Amino acid sequence: MFGTGGSALVGKVLGEGDTKKANGLFSFLAYVLIGIGVTFSVILWFAMEPLLNLLGVTETMMPLCMAYSHVIIPAITLFMLQFFFQSFMATAKKPGVGLVCTIAAGVTNVIGDAVFVGLLSGGDPIKAVQGAAFATALGLFIGGVVPLIYLARKNTSLLRLGKPIVSIKAVLKTCGNGSSEFFTNISGSLINVVYNSLFLYMLGDIGVAAFGTVGYVNSIFTSIASGFVLGVSPLISYNYGAKNTDNLKNLFKKSMLLIIIISVAATVLIELLTQPLAGAFSHGDELLFQVTVDGLAIFTLSFLFKGVPTFGSGLFTAFNNGLISGIISIVRTLVFNLATIVVVPVIFFHAFGASYEAAFYGVWYSIVFSELLATIMTVIFLIAKKKKYQY
Repeated sequence: MFGTGGSALVGKVLGEGDTKKANGLFSFLAYVLIGIGVTFSVILWFAMEPLLNLLGVTETMMPLCMAYSHVIIPAITLFMLQFFFQSFMATAKKPGVGLVCTIAAGVTNVIGDAVFVGLLSGGDPIKAVQGAAFATALGLFIGGVVPLIYLARKNTSLLRLGKPIVSIKAVLKTCGNGSSEFFTNISGSLINVVYNSLFLYMLGDIGVAAFGTVGYVNSIFTSIASGFVLGVSPLISYNYGAKNTDNLKNLFKKSMLLIIIISVAATVLIELLTQPLAGAFSHGDELLFQVTVDGLAIFTLSFLFKGVPTFGSGLFTAFNNGLISGIISIVRTLVFNLATIVVVPVIFFHAFGASYEAAFYGVWYSIVFSELLATIMTVIFLIAKKKKYQY
């Protein structure tokens, strides 16, 4: 929320030519985020055990959960900063620095797992869990603190961390701008719980495993689309602030074309690789393989429609229109998903008979229809606001 929402606000101010104000607002947002992170860490340090009890953690699991929590909770601020700077490095016109920090953080985590869990734990579950948490925290230190140090020192980017411009209005505007990304993550998690519950009910562990495999494939496409939107948004914010309509129209046209090409290419590629991908995760289980193949073949059709809503939401965030961006995200991830998962299986039941196959295909196709509805909604917003934003 702070990363995408704040970068849209600061990018617009940079486009207006006020570098000093942009740096002041950027600095204030960074300090506020650090304050929020520290606050969450303190609260969770004391509240974690009651929360774990509330979630139904068993007596055997509790020591492991607490061992992990005591290492990872102090790193919450670093986790937040990593996401924050991923957005702002693009706004600062230093996306390469952000990419290097992100890759270095991931590699550090992987190596840390191998060392602290694989070599140094000695087979002790508590030490293994603590090692995993420490490896994660070490990766987050690279991803969160290195960009912080880079932007706090003299550098060649457009942004520098320094004296803040205290502005509650800027914080509220940031939260409004980034609300779509915030609710996308929250509602996406809720929807995943719903789908997992349905597949668990219909197929047991096999259903959950198949949905997990599809989720891995989906995360690749989502990362590509989101990464593109994250990269192009600062350019849109800057040109919008500078009132450079020619560049804005060019960016919009090329971005729409590229996002459509990515969507079609991903759909065709995954449809061709359905069986190899399912085989890589099924480990010789024939039933899991077949369920995954069937589900992935249907789910992949949703890639045709996922790109446009993702870009549309990011576009309106870049225009500092958090309301429309939020509507697209919330309606797409929560309303349409819940509506189609209720309606589509019922339609399939009536059309193909009350059978397992009808329910199975109905649930998978509900995802496709949900994204189709989201695309139609986004296109309507894009047409309605074209004259206002002159893209």
